[in-house]
Amino acid sequence: MNLPAPTSLRDRLGGAVIGTFLKSPSYHNAEILGEAGLDYIVVDAEHAPFGPAALDMISLAARSVDLPMLVRIATLDAAAINTCLDLGAQGIMVPHVRSRAEAEKAVAATRYGLGRGFSPSTRAGGYGSLGARAYRDRAAATTTVWAQIEDGEALAALDSIATVDGIDCLFVGRADLALSLGVQDPADPLILDALHRVADAAGRANCAAGIFISTPGEIAALKAIGYTAFVCGSDQSLLMEQGKRLRIQIETMRP
Repeated sequence: MNLPAPTSLRDRLGGAVIGTFLKSPSYHNAEILGEAGLDYIVVDAEHAPFGPAALDMISLAARSVDLPMLVRIATLDAAAINTCLDLGAQGIMVPHVRSRAEAEKAVAATRYGLGRGFSPSTRAGGYGSLGARAYRDRAAATTTVWAQIEDGEALAALDSIATVDGIDCLFVGRADLALSLGVQDPADPLILDALHRVADAAGRANCAAGIFISTPGEIAALKAIGYTAFVCGSDQSLLMEQGKRLRIQIETMRP
């Protein structure tokens, strides 16, 4: 029996999608976020302790609630990327993409025939039930690659990065970008100008523009300049926020 294909995040990038980072190696958290109705999660393997076993269980949990999962990889390593995709991730977020060559390398690691090792017997291939050709077609149609724009060097190469076939989203990391540009405030005019430049380049290349946000209150202004893919906080920040709210409520009830 072939199960229905998971909801494709790549197909939804034309409209607004809102997800969050998963920073805790907890498959329960992934399942809960799916039940909460988020559009996707990004497992943060760059800044949090995710090994293959944790990724495997989180992928199972995400699939159980039809929650698309991306993995923000730690390094541009083809073998690690292949593992993420084989176990069921729909795509990767690649930190610090600075050039067309790096973007091309990232895409090649996700595409059969360009560098990715092929096996239809993985979870992504339905453990062989899809058949080799059907699985290759599905992978080609649904695998998504998001290039993080976090460096001044990347700003000088936006069009060449965005026009790489297979780059679906230019995703801004404001904190690292601010450091790269030598500014402290993410609201600095240099950063605001960069946000416009990224959105414009994405529009010219017909790919999405995405960005990390701390609160949903930022969405309207960013949508107005062309952003449609949002990662809002993380499972950790959501838990911290609710924990603090509960503490404040408890304090008001103390004698």
